[in-house]
Amino acid sequence: MDQIVSQIRKLIKPMTALYLPSGLFLLAMVIVCTQMDIPFSFLTCDPASVAKIHPFTGMVSNIGILLWTAAAVVCLFCWALLRNNPDMRRLSTFMLFSGIMTMILLLDDLFLLHEEIFPCQLGIPQKFVLLGYMGLTLCGLVVFRKSILGTDYLLLLIALGFFGLSVFVDVFDHEIDALIGDWRYLFEDGFKFLAIVSWLGYFWRSCFTAISSLSKKQAA
Repeated sequence: MDQIVSQIRKLIKPMTALYLPSGLFLLAMVIVCTQMDIPFSFLTCDPASVAKIHPFTGMVSNIGILLWTAAAVVCLFCWALLRNNPDMRRLSTFMLFSGIMTMILLLDDLFLLHEEIFPCQLGIPQKFVLLGYMGLTLCGLVVFRKSILGTDYLLLLIALGFFGLSVFVDVFDHEIDALIGDWRYLFEDGFKFLAIVSWLGYFWRSCFTAISSLSKKQAA
């Protein structure tokens, strides 16, 4: 019993940080359901179960979401480890920026922001949103170019190339659909999937290399 009390005292701040936002989030969902008159299950259950469609529906997209999440976690974890080291402060800032950028792209992919929410709900054209994402990415490449050049950046270039191809197919979807029909999705979503894989691979390798280097310096 004493150990439990001791752990409660030690974990009260972390537990507050965990469960207060979680509780507020669930409360917000209750308010949304009440105001919009929709069943709570629509926000909590698996989409395939709610829509009564095959559970493999959107499988590639769902795996892509997991890869986005992994990339964001890797970047933010690396930032947390490197941020107090003066020699790696620039690289750690690059990892923080990349983690935030990855989360933005993750949320866009998860909630169809540039495809549905921005153009249909907020009246912001899809092309403007995509230009915004490209602008943020370009700013990151310019600001952190020295840090990027110090990494094995080929995978990053490959990722950006695949993203560019996916966006090209997305922007000219009607024209490409007229040529190859439903196979357009193989290229649009296939290029995006390969881009996410390359994105994760780049940051995984870069973070692993940076943390290994830091560990060797601390051990020396």
